[in-house]
Amino acid sequence: MRIIQKVAFYILSMAFLFVIVGFLCMDIPFEIGGEFIGWTQLWNNSRFGVYIVIISLIIELGVYKYLKSSWNKNSAELSVMVVKKEDLNYNILNFIASYFVPLVSFNYVKLNHWIVLLLLLVIIGFIFCKSNGFYNNPTLALLGFRLYNAEIVTQKVEEVEKKESLIVICQGELSVNDKFQYVMLSDGVGVLTTII
Repeated sequence: MRIIQKVAFYILSMAFLFVIVGFLCMDIPFEIGGEFIGWTQLWNNSRFGVYIVIISLIIELGVYKYLKSSWNKNSAELSVMVVKKEDLNYNILNFIASYFVPLVSFNYVKLNHWIVLLLLLVIIGFIFCKSNGFYNNPTLALLGFRLYNAEIVTQKVEEVEKKESLIVICQGELSVNDKFQYVMLSDGVGVLTTII
């Protein structure tokens, strides 16, 4: 189950790369004061790019709905309390600078560039799923999710068990003394499902 969720996170993280690639594949002539080429010619010039944008958005929406439903279905029964937190949202900029910027600079007219892009995406996806850095996801940030490194106290009834560190993915803000339930995605990484 965890590997499927990591792959889903990777697909979700590449959402806006494919939207950008779709726009790069559109041949929309733009001249100030130029003559309009007509809707038919405009559609013929940009049809492939429009298909890429639409298909990638449909796939990303499906992946997002899958992740949300699996989080709700597998929520832990234990509740934990936040003792200390650190915001990790700055890591997302590293992801964008490392992966998006170089991949956007490809020439998407040539077939060999598409082959290299697909090979790079497979290699990056393998690294993404093998490492524990899959939570650095720019798409989640755009959907309102935030990353925290939280020190939590696990509780059962009123008996305190232990303190541990957990990277928490949550929609909205997380505060000290919040109690919540979560789903473990990987060692040391969980997604908040319910604030108690």
